[in-house]
This record gives sequence, C-alpha cells and structure tokens, in this order.
Amino acid sequence: MLVTRPAGRADELLTRLHEQGADTLHIPFLDIAALNPEEDAVTLQASRQCVLELDRYQKLIFISANAVDYGVDLVEQFWPQWPIAQTIYAIGRATAGALAAKGLHAVAAEGSMDSESLLAHADLRQVAGQRVAIFRGLGGRETLASVLTERGARVDYIECYRRSAPRLDVDETLRRLDAFAPQVVVVNSGETLQHLSKLLAPGHDLFQRYLVVPGARVAALAANLGYAKTIPADNAGTAATLAALQTIMTATDS
Repeated sequence: MLVTRPAGRADELLTRLHEQGADTLHIPFLDIAALNPEEDAVTLQASRQCVLELDRYQKLIFISANAVDYGVDLVEQFWPQWPIAQTIYAIGRATAGALAAKGLHAVAAEGSMDSESLLAHADLRQVAGQRVAIFRGLGGRETLASVLTERGARVDYIECYRRSAPRLDVDETLRRLDAFAPQVVVVNSGETLQHLSKLLAPGHDLFQRYLVVPGARVAALAANLGYAKTIPADNAGTAATLAALQTIMTATDS
C-alpha cells in the first residue's frame, strides 16, 4: 500500500496499517513548511497584523492540523494568553484534536470534515456583521471565505505555512514505486494526487490500482486524471481511510 501523506502526518495511519498486517511504502507527495520571511514577506506581514487584532474577531477557523501547528505558534508570539471572547472552529476531528493538545477547545465539522460540512453548522449560518479569521496555508480553496462573506461576515486569512510539491528524484521514486508495486494508493488531498500524477507516465500501473481519496470532490479529480478504481472515503481522517480500505478488502475477498 502506498501512503502519500506529508512527513509527520502519516504516522497514525501507518501504525494502524501495520497492526492490520499491511505492507506499506510511505512517499510524501506534499511538503509542508513555514513561510519564507523573504519570499512571503507581504503575506507574513498581513497575517501578523490580523493576529495583533485577534481580540477583534468573533470566530476563528483552523482548516487543518498544519494550520494549528503553524497558526498557534504565530499567535503565541504576540498573545502569551489567548483572547477569550472567540469561538474556535476546526475542519475535522484531527484538527480539533490538535487544538485540544494545545489547550484550545474547538467546535469541529463532522461528516465529510470539509468546508461544506463546517458551513452547515448552525453557529456559522448567522454571521452578519461578525469578523472571522481563517488560519490556513498559502492559497487553497475559497469556498469557506466566499460563503461566509455572502452571509455578511468580514473574513480575513491568517496564512501561516505553505504547501508545495516535494523535491523528489524522479527516477529513484519511480524505481521504488515499480519495485514495491502497490495494489492500493492512499491520498489525502487533491493537491497530493496532482503531484503524484505528474510523476507518472500515461498508462502507468498505478492508474489501474485502487485509489482511496477523501470524498467526492477528489474522486471527481481522480476520474479526470484517469484513475480507474477510485474509492472515496468519508473524509481524510485515519478512521475514514481505514473504513474505505475495508470496502476494498471486502470486494477482493468476495
């Protein structure tokens, strides 16, 4: 089984897979890193300004565990004690868990654990006149901010890290993939899937393997890229991924 999660974000899944007897190959197809003070100076300044005004926001949203790691670190550079007036929201239980580990309680999106699920929460339906800060990486989907703005909120991004394609030795990576010959590939985002796909020549065996993706949106992307056996999990979490893998095992055993 090929696991493509970023370094430091795959340990739980790999452990659970090993406990179930699976052979795994972990090659991260997405890099997560802090913003560069020189290249990202404008973004960093804007994010810092929002953090300085953090007590003026009614709602804070963290879109991922990475946003928690980098965002909380940024906030605590300026606020040794967090403001107490805001409600904190997390997209998914893993993100909520990362916040809890830092002593911060969050309301979490359920179900597909994406922007749409969080937007369905009752607290975010009536936000007219409120200020909302979204902690995220550089760039990304605009759905959350767009809908909240349509509902009358003033939305600012606190961008605190960047995602990028990993610097891989293409020949060596392809050699490892071909030698391992995974029967199942697990990806946790559309961006990860695109980085993997760019490495593969048309007709590569991986396009015919089972591909586990987080939800219908990434499943549609996979179909457009030419993957033949896409299995959408309910979300990108470990439990949902394992449940999707179980459906593959059931299908192959029957």
